[in-house]
Amino acid sequence: MSIAYRYDNDINTAKDVLQNTFIKIFNNLSKFDSEKGNFDQWSTRILINEMLMLKRKHKEFININDGIEIYTKIDSIDKMTIKELRNVINNLPEVHKVILNLYYFEEYSHKEIASLLGIKESSSRAQLSKSRNLLKTKWNNQNLIAVQ
Repeated sequence: MSIAYRYDNDINTAKDVLQNTFIKIFNNLSKFDSEKGNFDQWSTRILINEMLMLKRKHKEFININDGIEIYTKIDSIDKMTIKELRNVINNLPEVHKVILNLYYFEEYSHKEIASLLGIKESSSRAQLSKSRNLLKTKWNNQNLIAVQ
């Protein structure tokens, strides 16, 4: 449930996706191969795919275009608690929220993200960089407001 909620802040949507995931897991349990990975990874991938399909269906997901890769170190993020990080991520545009969740929380590689989203690996890297920059900006703005 926490994974579903991380991708969509609406508790009812997260519950619906979770229910659809359980149905899909139950219907495809015979296809699970423990030689290829563990059950948690398999079921999490199904959940994420369900969430991404829902977002595409409702046109909430923005197409990701290729961009220039810019890498920046985000020092201030080291000072964030998990709760603060999630709150800031939840207020980002959908594309940034998805990329950050897939990369940092699900620990997907750029190759896996590219495959899931139907983009190039370089686009995944570029979007992660843009997302990190936006996250840093939002975090810094939030701290400036809190200090004033």
